[in-house]
Amino acid sequence: MSHSSLKYLCFLASIAGLMTATAYANVTIYPVKMQINGENRQRTTTINLHSSADEAPKNYEVNVYKWTQDENGNDVLTPDNQLVINPASFVLEPNSKQMIRMGFKQSISEMNLQNEEAWRIKISPLPDAKKSNGIKYAYGFNIPMFAGKDFKPDMSFHLAKKTNNQSFINAKNLGTGHFQIIGFTLQDSSGNSIFKSNEMKYVLAHQQVQLNIPAFKPQPGLKLILDTADAKSLKFDIAEQE
Repeated sequence: MSHSSLKYLCFLASIAGLMTATAYANVTIYPVKMQINGENRQRTTTINLHSSADEAPKNYEVNVYKWTQDENGNDVLTPDNQLVINPASFVLEPNSKQMIRMGFKQSISEMNLQNEEAWRIKISPLPDAKKSNGIKYAYGFNIPMFAGKDFKPDMSFHLAKKTNNQSFINAKNLGTGHFQIIGFTLQDSSGNSIFKSNEMKYVLAHQQVQLNIPAFKPQPGLKLILDTADAKSLKFDIAEQE
């Protein structure tokens, strides 16, 4: 489990997951991604928030959502109580640390998982009633958490078109574990770059997502070079979808 720092500007910045970003309101959170795999009867994990000396005291609440994806790869978040959170609300004081514990009521083995399951942990500052005049821009932290052990992704990639004839890459996961993309490059058969993107996506087990690309003329021998969270690059053949 990585303890790289994650500092979000807002929930929207965290929709794909993930790496470090500029701090908002002088608050840092880690880890950026959690896994409960059941090894040594593990059923719990923790998140830590740190505030700087310049940060004013602030109230936070923690909410848990079961995370799935629809047929188009859009995230679907459903409130869930399978994962127990402690504390569910707290005050983060200046220059302080807050640990949030979370865990399942039963062991991973007792859950009888057929594939990896996913949750999102949202940690949100509560509005200050004394400063509630006007429009406020809410920020928060949105952390992915996965449960299960030895589940693996099985990815394939095809060119496809939307109803408006716009091309995209369909990333399909036939495996039982998630796959994380933090960027990609589309290359021609000679290895020349056609398009490079920093688009970040999670593809959950048995789901598919769309990777946006500009219009270009399809050609044989296309390759997709994926950047992953563990700093590896993976190469896939890509074909036009039948």
